[in-house]
Amino acid sequence: MRKWLYFSLAIICLVFGLLTVWLPIPTGVPLLAVGTVLLVATSRSAARFIRRRRRNYKLLDRAINWIEQRSSGKVHRIIRRTRPRHRKGKATFKNDNG
Repeated sequence: MRKWLYFSLAIICLVFGLLTVWLPIPTGVPLLAVGTVLLVATSRSAARFIRRRRRNYKLLDRAINWIEQRSSGKVHRIIRRTRPRHRKGKATFKNDNG
């Protein structure tokens, strides 16, 4: 029951955040941030979705890392769940031979 309440609250925050992001009153971005954190906290598939996006878009990864470094407690643990996982067999550098 509690999970559905948080999930519903996350969706409401995301919708109102999207509706108010272009207004001169700065409420859109904080609502989007709160909605995203609540959604990641309640949904594994949302955490996987954001993890994939962080792996593919380095600008998004840097922005979320910036938020993660400045947060504490439960919010820090929730955001840390979305860190991209590094695979052992995957090369992380370019070959200079061609």
